[in-house]
Amino acid sequence: MNVSNSRREEPPKRGRAPREPKEPREKAKHPILRALGRTLATLICLGIMVCSLAAVAAVYYAVQATANDGNLLDLDNIELSQSSTVVATDPDTGAQVEYATLRSSNSHRVWADLEQIPTNLQYAFICTEDKDFYNEPGVNFKRTIGAMVNEYLLPIYNSKQGASTLEQQLIKNLTSDKSASGVEGALRKLREIYRALCLSRAYSKETILEAYLNTISFTGTIQGVQTAANEYFNKDVSQLTLWECATIASITKNPTNYNPYTNPENLIHRRNFIMYNMWQQGIISEEDYRNGAAQPLVLAEEDTNKKTSSVTSYFTDALFTEVVRDIMDKEGVDESTAQSMLYTGGYTIEATVNPKMQTAMENLMLNEGDAYFPAGWHEEEVTSISDDDVQVMNADGTPKTRTGDDGTVYYYRNVRTQAAMVTLDYDGNVLAMVGGLGEKTKSLSLNRAYSVTRQTGSTIKPIGAYALGVEYGLVNWSTMLNNSPLYQKQDMVIRDEDYCRKNGLMGLSDSQLKAYPNAWRSWPRNYGGNYGDNSDLPLWNGLARSLNTIAIRVGDLVGASNIFNFVYNTLQLTTLDPANDVGLAQMVMGSQTHGVTPTALAAAFQIFYDGEYTTPHLYTRVLDRDGNIYLENNATSYQALTPQTAYIMNRLLKNVLYSNVGTASGRYPNSNGMESFGKTGTASDEKDLWFVGGTPYYVTAVWWGYDAPYDMTNTLGKNQAKTRTCVTAWKAYMEQVQANLPYKAFPTSDGVVERAYCTQSGLLARANCPSRATGYYRADDLPDTCNYSHSSGVAAAQSADTAPVVGQDTTGLDTD
Repeated sequence: MNVSNSRREEPPKRGRAPREPKEPREKAKHPILRALGRTLATLICLGIMVCSLAAVAAVYYAVQATANDGNLLDLDNIELSQSSTVVATDPDTGAQVEYATLRSSNSHRVWADLEQIPTNLQYAFICTEDKDFYNEPGVNFKRTIGAMVNEYLLPIYNSKQGASTLEQQLIKNLTSDKSASGVEGALRKLREIYRALCLSRAYSKETILEAYLNTISFTGTIQGVQTAANEYFNKDVSQLTLWECATIASITKNPTNYNPYTNPENLIHRRNFIMYNMWQQGIISEEDYRNGAAQPLVLAEEDTNKKTSSVTSYFTDALFTEVVRDIMDKEGVDESTAQSMLYTGGYTIEATVNPKMQTAMENLMLNEGDAYFPAGWHEEEVTSISDDDVQVMNADGTPKTRTGDDGTVYYYRNVRTQAAMVTLDYDGNVLAMVGGLGEKTKSLSLNRAYSVTRQTGSTIKPIGAYALGVEYGLVNWSTMLNNSPLYQKQDMVIRDEDYCRKNGLMGLSDSQLKAYPNAWRSWPRNYGGNYGDNSDLPLWNGLARSLNTIAIRVGDLVGASNIFNFVYNTLQLTTLDPANDVGLAQMVMGSQTHGVTPTALAAAFQIFYDGEYTTPHLYTRVLDRDGNIYLENNATSYQALTPQTAYIMNRLLKNVLYSNVGTASGRYPNSNGMESFGKTGTASDEKDLWFVGGTPYYVTAVWWGYDAPYDMTNTLGKNQAKTRTCVTAWKAYMEQVQANLPYKAFPTSDGVVERAYCTQSGLLARANCPSRATGYYRADDLPDTCNYSHSSGVAAAQSADTAPVVGQDTTGLDTD
């Protein structure tokens, strides 16, 4: 083709020359539309910038918030994160034996490799919890965006939507990062998404699935599919059938609602739904689904026993608390983190418990048929009723209630007395501990032996006033003290609170109250309300009888502040109140603001062995999973009293049990001729009753009272509400645990001598002193020799300070 001829050239036209073309003009816009357009464009640009900044900020926040994850998400080592074991020394063989496994609602775990876990069990979780598990990068963004829109912008679904992948659920299990709502919930989700993406990049799906299946929580103390298989079906996980796999996968949705023991019908519905999902997703056949759905729920026969045995002892509860506290101190973490570390750290804890003594104490404290501690039931007013309460009902079957003036509804429950007992050796090792009467039904329940403080009553007298009086050389065995009040009514020092309350004088100052002679009283009174007989008594007698009038005079010599400093700092009774407990009433008669625990009080009485105090402790070492020492107990030992004072006090406290006038006269344990010492104690209005007793092997504290302090004589009467109840329980326990022990004596001190003293003057006896007794004295601080001019007619008095009592009726001797 001739291209040049394809178009003909036209000849030029004649006329005006063509005009220069102009640029086309835009069609004029409305000024308002122009402004709106510009505004919209600006907003879009700003939105993009804000979103970009928000994205950067979110990433920065996620990186910073997860920077300290450390080993939490180290799946290479997660297999080693297992339950911690408590071991104890067998007292018969000396070998270490397993005593307990520390368990909580998410702690007990036995690891299973993925190859052991049936495919049906793996897919029972995958098909229901995260069907796209193998195809997503750790986060399902479509479900996540939908859930966030539903939660924070527009409720497009009828219920709250879950969007967590298995990676995200695993992260919750490992980090305990579970804030669920509001701004914190959104930030938690951001942290979780970032962690899930990192986890998915770092590990294979098989490793993630294995970790998930071994850390997921079930009912009670069960964690991981291997432990669940053992608990529910008494099988290894590899032996589970299809329907058993679906059953285990069902529980984790809601361990309470799908508890196989309490809600079996709910569990069966959930189990069948999971198998239906597996069928619909092609994992199992229709026949497998229908056969599995037809199976009844058959659990292992011994699950009831397993649940009972999983309840930890009071000793284990206290041990758990102590180790958690020490982990917090060592690692600088909060309590929740320390608990998680202990639950999953695979530690071996070498406990101080003596299993035989612990069992003996537990059996005694079962108190079957109120064998040792009378019940003393009474009604108690409360604002709410728990499942464990014995609620008081009206005759028509309705709850007994009262409505207060402010509209508060009060309920009534029946409560009984409770008790606690704890035993230590003289190295501060806690050997046995029981914090309540009856069968223990819950782990980490109220432990009255370890964590509940009570007023000490007279048990504080020997560890404070008397011990320091002897230590400072202010008093000795036979120092004569007047059995009368330190302050008389006419001294106007101690208010009569009852009189002031009845006569409207409570608001007056002491100076104003001087105008009312009857607004004052003598102080102190002895147990039973008497003010003494104004006679002079030797110190040993006042201590054996627990006379307040004698003890206060010793305390006044020592000084209340000196006593407080000693028991607070040296004997570590740190629950005493430095602001309100520095007084003679608190430091001698035991009417403290809060008081002390039985464990702390028993530890304080260690000093009457050889003068040494050791911090009470429940373990010696904690080993990590590689056998390395992770913790050693931080107990400290030091000389609190000189050995001389300790031995003299030991002999003085022996009189409480062996003297005719002792408050626990004749109630010493019969243990191969071994001696004992002790001290009774009664708080104001018989609200707390105590006995602390020592033998050459052990020191034990026993407390008896109500959880809410209440005058026990209102329910038991004065004849029953006596410290002899505590002494009797201690005696029975000691006779059992010391039955096969070789004879042992208390250590003596070279600096202590026995001397005869004159019972009239309390000074060392001369030949013409008509009445003598034997006392124990520091060799470097002997009393003067008696210089009394005795009349020949004075009859010789019998000594009763060391003679044992056999077959004597001592029911009326509680003078605490």
